[in-house]
Parts: sequence; structure tokens; C-alpha cells
Amino acid sequence: MTALTAPAPTTPAARAGIPWLRLVRVELRKQLDTRAGRWLLALIVVVDVALMSLLLWAAEPGTLGWSGLTEAASAGQLMLLPLIGVLAATSEWSQRTALTTFVLEPRRTRVHGAKAAAGAVLAVAVMVATVAVAALANLVGGVLRDGPGPWSLDAALVGGNALGLLLLVLQGLGFGLALLSTPAAIVAYLALPTVWTLVGSLVPALETAARWLDMSGPLARLMSGQLTGDGWAHLATSTALWVGVPLAVGLWRTARREVS
Repeated sequence: MTALTAPAPTTPAARAGIPWLRLVRVELRKQLDTRAGRWLLALIVVVDVALMSLLLWAAEPGTLGWSGLTEAASAGQLMLLPLIGVLAATSEWSQRTALTTFVLEPRRTRVHGAKAAAGAVLAVAVMVATVAVAALANLVGGVLRDGPGPWSLDAALVGGNALGLLLLVLQGLGFGLALLSTPAAIVAYLALPTVWTLVGSLVPALETAARWLDMSGPLARLMSGQLTGDGWAHLATSTALWVGVPLAVGLWRTARREVS
């Protein structure tokens, strides 16, 4: 008699995982295909264009240049792009899509890694688009105002802006994962670093700690292409607090939260 062996049941752990690039594409689409994500990106474009237009109108002809317009245009994305990281982290739980997501890919850390990678792709894409739009603005300024400004582009400025955007998106993602509530995460992301900076400036005993744990100062110098020396150590220390700690708490919390 020939014995028939039933195939072993296939479990989520036994199945091959979703390819990494596909997972990143899905998470990137989630960040862009929501109404909130589209409105945030549209608002970034409006703010950047408004700032460049204001500078072209107010600055002396031929003085601003490509680097200056690029730096000016970064203000809108610095304020608003990290909120997409918050939404990417909280949407799974606020819109009740976590069950579908984690059934298809049960390794939650891998999903969160894909969210972070998608945020990095978005940050770099926004920076590239900003440089291109600043070049167009410099050309338009040259037509309207007796010649364009300098066409030199500061590599430290562009690289610093890209790295700063990446850190801020990761910070937003970390606060979102830690709190799993969009309003609470946005308030915490905007308020806590600012409160710490104010407390450090008002309490003399905290002056040294504030200098090492305040992310805003070294981040501003990074994004203006002027971070040197001890500034990198200050940036690393403050990033460990304001980016690393929320991410660690968020990964720990989401790994243990029941999905329903």
C-alpha cells in the first residue's frame, strides 16, 4: 500500500516574505495616496513657491542665486514633511488597516523599516525637486530682474538639507509609533523639543545638558551647510534622544500591541 503524505500546512512564518522593494513601494504609496498626504505635499509646494517668489521680489537683483533660493525653499518642507512620517506610523492603527498589513507581512519591524525607507525616499525626492525648482526660480529671476544670481550650488547645503529632512521624517515616524495617535503624536513632535529648548535656556543648571540634547541648533547649522567640529557630536547626541528613543519605544510598543 502506498502511503499518502498530506502536505504540511502553510503558516505565515513558513511563507516567503514580501520582497523588500515591493514593501517599500507599498509604504510609499500609503504616504502619498491619502488625502492628508496629498494636502501636505501640496502645502509644501505652495509654501516653497511663495518663499522663493518673496525672495525674488525683495532681494537685490542678481544677489540671491541658486543656493540661496534652495535654502529659502527648504522652510516649508522642514515644517510639514515630517508630519507625513507621523501619518505613516499612526494610519495603520487609526484607520484599522493594521490587521491587513500585518497578516500580509507579520514581521512588524520589517514593515516599520519599510516605512522608514519610504520616508527616506520621499525626503530625497523632495530635496531633488526643491533644487530643480530653485534653479527654475533663479532663471525666472534672471529674466525678470536683470540677470540671474550665481549658479553655484553648495553641496554641503544640499546634503545637509537632505540629511536633516531624513532625520525629521524619522523623528515624526518615531513619535507616531510611540503614541499611535495622530493628534497626540503631532503635538508631541512639535511641542516637546521646543519646550526642552526653552527650559534649557531659562534654567542655568540645564545649560550644558540643553546644549548637548537640543536638536534644533545643530540641525539648523547642518541644513545651512555650516555644521563643523563638535556640532556633529551634538547632533548625534540629540538625535539619539529625539529620534532614537521615540523609535525604540514605538518599535517595542507596536511589537506587543494586539491587532484588531
